[in-house]
Amino acid sequence: MKTFISAILLVAALVADNAGAAGIVRIANGDCSALGAAAAAAPGAEPSLILLANGGSYPPCVLNVTGNIAIDGNGADFNLPAVPFTDIPQVAIAAGARLSMRHLTLSYSPAPGTSTKTPKIGSVFAGPPAIVNAGTLVLESVAIPDDAVFGYVSISGAWRHFMGNTGRVVLRNVTIKEVYDANNGQVADFTGLLSGNVEISHATIVTSKPFANLFGAGAISVANSIVIAPGTAICNPAVPHANFVSLGGNIVSDAACGFNARNDRLAGDAHFLDFGLHGSITPTLALNYDSPAIGNGLAANCEAADARGLSRGTTHCDAGAYEVGGGNGKLSSTGMSGLYFNAANNGHYVSIQKLFADQALVIWNTFDEQGVPAWLYGVGTIGGNQIHVPQVAQNVGGKLHEGGSVDVSTPTLWGSFDVTLSDCYNATLTYSSPLPEFGSGSTTLQRLAFLDGVNCAR
Repeated sequence: MKTFISAILLVAALVADNAGAAGIVRIANGDCSALGAAAAAAPGAEPSLILLANGGSYPPCVLNVTGNIAIDGNGADFNLPAVPFTDIPQVAIAAGARLSMRHLTLSYSPAPGTSTKTPKIGSVFAGPPAIVNAGTLVLESVAIPDDAVFGYVSISGAWRHFMGNTGRVVLRNVTIKEVYDANNGQVADFTGLLSGNVEISHATIVTSKPFANLFGAGAISVANSIVIAPGTAICNPAVPHANFVSLGGNIVSDAACGFNARNDRLAGDAHFLDFGLHGSITPTLALNYDSPAIGNGLAANCEAADARGLSRGTTHCDAGAYEVGGGNGKLSSTGMSGLYFNAANNGHYVSIQKLFADQALVIWNTFDEQGVPAWLYGVGTIGGNQIHVPQVAQNVGGKLHEGGSVDVSTPTLWGSFDVTLSDCYNATLTYSSPLPEFGSGSTTLQRLAFLDGVNCAR
């Protein structure tokens, strides 16, 4: 009864707020009743904002959208059930209606007391899709990870597809990881993970699943995105698939898809790091320093920010949902912080940590000319794009004993070095030491890692 009254009050507040202006409705953690009521009560032209609980979790909720709705997940999980949940769609968007979902994770719910995957029954694909869209669906800064679609089963025992789309779908800064519309290679099934009129911008879509059916029939435009399915034909000639329109700046693993616009590149590996929050409220797949996606985005397609809300470049940007460094390619003292190395001379590393008042700690883990490991460090001054360290020290004479105790080492003046950073990704270390086992020289460096959450432009 309390839940029913709460839902009625929320609807009343929403209607009152919509009198000439957008309404804001806050939904308590896990309250599907209130969420469903709020989603169904927006007949006006102005979007109503539904704000979910910070980091909350929402069990399978049924949403019937007939108006103009925006849901800000605030880092919440919105469950997609693998249980025999219902024979009606979980999310239904009526013709002429619009649903925007952002800053949330569409997670996977295994059937209670069973494995995380429910076996397919025969070869039947008659179950209702989880999402039925006849209007407009916009997913922005949304993550769909790890088998979120595999295992959709209706009460009738038939597979459920992820989406049935007869309207328009927009994906912007979306990460889809190890997700697909399972069809086990059944050529009779053409639905796919995404079908119909779909617009994709700065998305990261990756799966290693065999027989991954990522795209069904339809017209799908793709810009500045990563679409990789190693070992799987994204555009299987034996199965009708989407008519792709590439707007450029894409990394794609299947040459048969015909991505031939400017900055389109064929790659079977985008060189990802981990899947995590990376300073945000929704997870993304971070790019390694050597990813072909870095700087590959076409300027005309660059979004203002990545999935974490950090700025992208205006003259160049990265393909996919994650912008390395979260910056626009400009370098500042804070953006210098990180780990660098020379890929051609692996085995020595330079760490830079911005300190207070334009000071920076620089540590160079390297070797002398006899191959003896050396740990060199010093605090220098940042001037423009350069760090000058006038006094570099080396600790010598220390010895590690069993149990962790160390003989006192002696800091010894080693020399000096300068680090010059040409941009967010490249640098040169120039060094000079009076010690004959080191001498003088220089080495080029590439960034190996940013500090998490640090914007290169700050």
